[in-house]
Amino acid sequence: MRIEQIELRPLMLRLKQPFKTAHDVTYDRPLTLVAMTVDGVIGYGDVQSFIDHSYASESHAESITEIERLAPMLLGEDFATPPDIANWLAEQSTLSFAKAGLEMAFYDAYGKATHQSLQQLIGGAASQIAVGIAIGIADSPTALLSSISDAVSQGYRRIKLKINQQTDLDMLKTVISQFPHQQFSVDANASWQPADFARLQQLEAAGIFMIEQPFAIDDWQAHQQAQARLQMHISLDESLNELADVKRALADQTADAFTIKQAKIGGITAAKTAIELALAAGKLPWLGGMLSSGLGRAVDAALASIPGANSIPSDNSQADRYFERDIILDAPVLHAGLLPVPTEPGIGVALDWEAIHALQTAPIIIFKA
Repeated sequence: MRIEQIELRPLMLRLKQPFKTAHDVTYDRPLTLVAMTVDGVIGYGDVQSFIDHSYASESHAESITEIERLAPMLLGEDFATPPDIANWLAEQSTLSFAKAGLEMAFYDAYGKATHQSLQQLIGGAASQIAVGIAIGIADSPTALLSSISDAVSQGYRRIKLKINQQTDLDMLKTVISQFPHQQFSVDANASWQPADFARLQQLEAAGIFMIEQPFAIDDWQAHQQAQARLQMHISLDESLNELADVKRALADQTADAFTIKQAKIGGITAAKTAIELALAAGKLPWLGGMLSSGLGRAVDAALASIPGANSIPSDNSQADRYFERDIILDAPVLHAGLLPVPTEPGIGVALDWEAIHALQTAPIIIFKA
């Protein structure tokens, strides 16, 4: 299948309320919509890197610069399957978000051309997935209690609480004790130190199911040593920026769980491989979220439908949870903590072009063969 044209359309999505993590506070979400024409069929992907380096080493501007370098090289190239373009991109670039945006668009076009859903293409099976919700660092116990109560009422199967070095664990324990039948995880976003091990034990004693990335990105040994002493699962996130990181963590027994984010580790093919490797090693791969648009969430839902990838509910809350306006029509609706997996050809969602035009922040960049 021959790539004939690539378009980049920069967007800015406004959050309904600020989202606070140990890294920073997010008010607006930059995304770039990729439109790729393959044998006359247009596929869409998005570039999900953030505005700066506070979360990952690749900024949004760096992603776009890399795609501008890669796009002319892709024009006129023929790829038989999506993994073929993934392999080509892996040889040409080390920037994961850039590669993922291009590969996603090709997957969408390929699925449409062959009348297959993304779920079919990657071996997904479930018609719906269990999902969780992420709650940013609250300003007060009252605010936290209110956010959790709202999430419980909506049926989310897992509630993730963002924490940092200043989080009052006694307060956290008091609040979550009011929901004895709810599964809770926490996310430290690499803000804790190995000396905080006693605090990890406090979380475990409070009934926390899992903590994401307690320690620094490159502190593999601290994660491995802590996991060896805990029943609570440690899940790596910031440490996983390419497939090689997943392989290293598995070889070193660094953690029990793996937060898989396809855009962050190089694309759908890399994410599928990471899931398969983790499952083969007896670990827990699951789908994390990055304040994605409805397009990105549809991809995450398909990946979560791979057998074994949804034992931990995915960070894939209802699309209207975060943004004042999203870029898809007829977004999947949460029911009893479950979201349906799109089954239409390609990624399986319809874009809201009125919203896209309203959210566009700069002229389209076009590459033609």
